[in-house]
Amino acid sequence: MNPIDAALSEYKPDDYTVRLCNVLFGAIPFAPQQAQYTTFDEAIRVLYPAATPQVVQRAHQLANGDNVKSALWMAGALDTGDSGIAIYSGVKSALGYFFGDKKNAFETDTQQGIDSALKLLGIAYMVMKLFPSGARISAYHSCPAGQALSFYFASIEVALPFADNAIAGSGNLVKQLMDKYGKGAAEKLGPAGSGAALEAQGAMNELIQPVEGVVTQVAPHANTIASRIQSYLPTVGNATDKIAGAVATAADALPVYRYLGARVAAESCILLASRGQ
Repeated sequence: MNPIDAALSEYKPDDYTVRLCNVLFGAIPFAPQQAQYTTFDEAIRVLYPAATPQVVQRAHQLANGDNVKSALWMAGALDTGDSGIAIYSGVKSALGYFFGDKKNAFETDTQQGIDSALKLLGIAYMVMKLFPSGARISAYHSCPAGQALSFYFASIEVALPFADNAIAGSGNLVKQLMDKYGKGAAEKLGPAGSGAALEAQGAMNELIQPVEGVVTQVAPHANTIASRIQSYLPTVGNATDKIAGAVATAADALPVYRYLGARVAAESCILLASRGQ
């Protein structure tokens, strides 16, 4: 089994992670729509039905490559962090900021800023590994999963926790985040990730502006997004701050980045194979 299939096999259509993504991507009309597949071969059939045997073979070669393994490593690291804080805490925190009384989180909450910067640093690293230089960012965003990952980041990591700043519409909130918290985010990766942080810079400068555009699109709809997610996780952000029992017993703790990262990896391999790369 290649690394992509190994990652995809961790998720079933009714898993909390998948359902959360479906709720988010169904919250507003322009949210990215995802292709339906659960295996790598199924992804090839869905996304590139005209694939020749040669294209399929090349896609599988890419799926078994070191770049894919590195990208999936980063996706997993973003879910668990260096202290075991899983993505459920990130969703809970984002809604807490949005519905709570805390103002100006951009200036006052270093941890939230570092976590958001860390996520974009990780995405940039994955893009660097999965897409060759040249039109790297356009290739990434030509993949439905790439659009989904950027949309998730813009919504959960920026528009909700930093709603006041996002609504203000300066147009450079993501750059401000990276300027202010990027160094701390790189340090959070630890010694094992120091090289990854350096590699990520190759894609970061190209990635920031398109992601700024997604944040600008998403920000006016933050209330709708937050309300839809809160209805899915009804105890998030309330006074008792309890984790829903079903989620509390879920071992995966909503590893969204590994889920979307596996899909980006799959779609990058198919795209490159279809282009003869």
